[in-house]
Amino acid sequence: MKALIIINPNSGRKRQQDMPDRIGRALRLHGYNYDTVMTRSSEDAQITARNRAQSYDLLVCLGGDGTLSSVVNGLYGLKHIPPISYIPAGTRNDFANSLGLSSDFESFERNIVCGRKQKLDIGVMNDRCFVYVAAFGLLSECSYATPASLKKRLGKLAYVIEGAREIPFTKAARLSVYSGDKKLSEGDYIFGAVSNSTSIGGTLHYKSSDVDFSDGLHEVILVKKPKNPAMLAGILNALRKKDYSARGIELFHLPEVRFEGEVQWTLDGEKFPLCKSIEIKSVPRVLDFIVPKQ
Repeated sequence: MKALIIINPNSGRKRQQDMPDRIGRALRLHGYNYDTVMTRSSEDAQITARNRAQSYDLLVCLGGDGTLSSVVNGLYGLKHIPPISYIPAGTRNDFANSLGLSSDFESFERNIVCGRKQKLDIGVMNDRCFVYVAAFGLLSECSYATPASLKKRLGKLAYVIEGAREIPFTKAARLSVYSGDKKLSEGDYIFGAVSNSTSIGGTLHYKSSDVDFSDGLHEVILVKKPKNPAMLAGILNALRKKDYSARGIELFHLPEVRFEGEVQWTLDGEKFPLCKSIEIKSVPRVLDFIVPKQ
């Protein structure tokens, strides 16, 4: 058996220096020969996955959500996509947390031995894939506004701090929302996300019963611009309680959605080129992830 290890050495907080060697030793112990690629950019991860992954029985990805997203963009459309063992090394690791994946080496080795494969959907926005979230507005913007030094010191708390600062200054986007030919909504929105995860930005969470990773549907949440401080307080309180029926919040479970209106989107935390029309489709059960047995 052969494994390909793709590592982003710059993801998140400082990793243990011997992690790549430990991964290699564990793979050899359990019958794998392996090759390791250290990336210098997101393009490296995508190109490596595209050109080499079909020759392997397992792909190990060590990096943040953005690294994983680049790898998946390289894999999408290949005839043979190997199972993925993801070791999260970013700051938030929303997607990994949703799947019960840990960043520690012992969890990785345990999953290689006795983990199970879980089929996962992915999303495609126009012509680019995303693993867990396409978003605009408050939470997506603060990932760029938050200083790297603050992220490294405070982790997830850094995003909460920066997001709270930005609420009064967040510009609303005027959007029309469609599913097929049906118009679902229209309004001024300060946040929106199309996701396949129980956590977004480390601050917005769904109940586990609201999310099925392989049902061919994505969760679409939209937050309208509050008309007054009381409405803002109500929205924030509802999000904290995972109550998506509150005034100003809209939640849909959809196989496809289209947004008309200009707004800056991000895919798995990376900026997407500015477009006036965005179409997102769920592609069911494309990937096999190695996840904990339970």
